[in-house]
Amino acid sequence: MPNSSSHNLSKRKVVSELQRWWVPALGEFIGTAMFLYLAVGGADAVSRAAPEGTAVLGVAFAFGMGLMVTAWAFGRISGAQFNPAITLSCLITGKLSVGKACMYFICQLLGGSLGVAMARGTTPDNAHIVGINHLKNGESLARGFFLEFWLTSILCFVYLMTTEERSNCSFMAPLPIGFTLFSCHLFAVRYDNAAINPARAFATSLVARDFTRDHWIYWIGPLCGGILAAALYILFCYFDFDIVDAANKAQHRAETAAAPGETVKVDVIDANKNDIGSSTRSQIAPSRSEAYRRA
Repeated sequence: MPNSSSHNLSKRKVVSELQRWWVPALGEFIGTAMFLYLAVGGADAVSRAAPEGTAVLGVAFAFGMGLMVTAWAFGRISGAQFNPAITLSCLITGKLSVGKACMYFICQLLGGSLGVAMARGTTPDNAHIVGINHLKNGESLARGFFLEFWLTSILCFVYLMTTEERSNCSFMAPLPIGFTLFSCHLFAVRYDNAAINPARAFATSLVARDFTRDHWIYWIGPLCGGILAAALYILFCYFDFDIVDAANKAQHRAETAAAPGETVKVDVIDANKNDIGSSTRSQIAPSRSEAYRRA
């Protein structure tokens, strides 16, 4: 008698090529809308009539929690990128095709605009809720650009390392990603209202019908940050960071178990097998690094 899993598999229909495209696209559209609806609306609610320090903390919490919960919901559907800078990083690292990256980009802009418009339309006194990104508190154009650049590169790198590596803790990826966005907002809200996401900057400006003269830095800065994050990820993959980490752990275990005065040396391949304990993982890692070397 076949088990329940094989019975369920036999009932599954064949997934068409079109379905493989529109289902993730729909997830990215709805997910971005939900994320910005919660984040922008929540940030407005907690920052009204609050002292500046409390307002910054509330805005950071709204964006971090908004991303965390929606990423957990949509991670298995579309990858829960919700950010053109993250999509660009995934495109450069080979995690997305050009066609799917363009599709995600459009869905993020449309979904973000819908989410911000819904936040504005479902609250009273809605002139304040749009929260457009602009430089303030003496922040210069150059400083604002690099602020968006560095913070977005950190966010994109955390995304790549916690989702694309597909480790045993990948299901927990929304937690560090959400906390990263929380930390970025703590830093940047006071100076440029913390976009760190071109879709967020575009959506709030579109709904408010107010594109400031410095709006371009909220596109170029984050996208350049996404490129830097992808470069760092490729660099560490080129040097087989996971195998090096496994070798260091195995070397430490061997030194701990060795007799006093005994010299031990663990081979990198043995370390990879002993520490990870999976022939599949030991095959994937070298082939990935070789692919970057050939490229």
